[in-house]
Amino acid sequence: MREPFVIMNFSHIYEVENFYRDKRFRWIDCSDISGADCYCTAEAEERIRERIRNCSPRGIHFLDSGNYHYVSKLWAEKIRDPFDLLVFDYHSDMQKPMLADLMSCGDWVADVLDTNPCLQRVWIVGPDAQSFEHIEERYRSRLVCVSLQNIQQNEARRLLEQQTAGNFYLSVDKDVLSRHFSITNWNQGELSLETLERLASLITGKGHVIGMDICGEPEPDTVLLGREHVDLNDAANGELLRFFLRLQKTDA
Repeated sequence: MREPFVIMNFSHIYEVENFYRDKRFRWIDCSDISGADCYCTAEAEERIRERIRNCSPRGIHFLDSGNYHYVSKLWAEKIRDPFDLLVFDYHSDMQKPMLADLMSCGDWVADVLDTNPCLQRVWIVGPDAQSFEHIEERYRSRLVCVSLQNIQQNEARRLLEQQTAGNFYLSVDKDVLSRHFSITNWNQGELSLETLERLASLITGKGHVIGMDICGEPEPDTVLLGREHVDLNDAANGELLRFFLRLQKTDA
């Protein structure tokens, strides 16, 4: 039986969206977990890990706003075979930790590189080139960094040369998209949904996509200001869900 798709409910923002209405989703309520917004305490991390304990990394997982992008680490640690992590994000999420012993939405990729024994390398696609300048040297041999400028200059050959035939886990923060396609609670990039999907297909074309997660919802308070923010994200979520299903059919 296909794994149920998952919605992780931290802020209740998905309750006003519609992309999931005709699909079989499992809702995981995390709204009662304190110490989880942007920075994640050890206690909160264990509580989240327990909530998803019986879930598979396969399928698609919606994580709420970009404040919870670090939850990708907890999904990825469920993978038992060698894999590459493909991250679409306007930020590298490779910052040095600002608070010791706290995982955050800004440093979780480095944490995965440090702790996941099955991870081979990470592809980070979409940030400005300067976001990669301060990444520690010890990580660089396992990183493929594709900046917004690389993409705008049509440097697809670089991606093709580094394709592999292995397993991939995809993680998308919608702040990599321009504000024509999504409005998030962080500063944003310039990709279109079409470009994101084209690059994801290009990079994973010889491999197998294990699973995918998506974050980048607007703040719940935006609902009070009008529906345009919610509707854009709802439409983007629906398209990314359809894209994932197309990837799975290609793998079949």
